[in-house]
Amino acid sequence: MKAFLASMAVAVVLAIGVAMGLQGAFYTPAYQQFSTTGARVGAPGDNLVGRNWYNPNGG
Repeated sequence: MKAFLASMAVAVVLAIGVAMGLQGAFYTPAYQQFSTTGARVGAPGDNLVGRNWYNPNGG
């Protein structure tokens, strides 16, 4: 039983450590991650119909 609890504690500590270590490397928005000269991804809120688009259906 002690070995099981110890392994669970180690698994939790490793999971937290990996999550904190990968936070800055992979969790960036697409408009920042793919901001090269070949990819033109706009800032959030911009789309093909414009920022102030109105949907009368409420969706």
